[in-house]
Amino acid sequence: MALGKALIDADGVRHEMAGLLGLVTSYAQRKMHLGYRRATLLAPMGGVEAGAALTGHEFHYSTILDQPDAPLANVTDAEGTAVPETGSYRGRVSGSFFHMIAATP
Repeated sequence: MALGKALIDADGVRHEMAGLLGLVTSYAQRKMHLGYRRATLLAPMGGVEAGAALTGHEFHYSTILDQPDAPLANVTDAEGTAVPETGSYRGRVSGSFFHMIAATP
């Protein structure tokens, strides 16, 4: 979120962030996102090549209001259902709510 454009706090006040990504998130419209995830990277991330499959989890209470940058990964839940929290990237900057546990063979 800190890499994004803005964060809306629980009182609805907008706070400008670093602006390295176009992401705008909101705590005013809270929704819990929790569960195991499988992500197949569409772009490299932290030394991991595009196309790599990763296993991890997601845990956050914010809602994405705007995510104009390219998606970072195709992401599914533990049952294989696609989830909208794909992360994003712009140039060499990437961000995601996905917390990697391990590369998936």
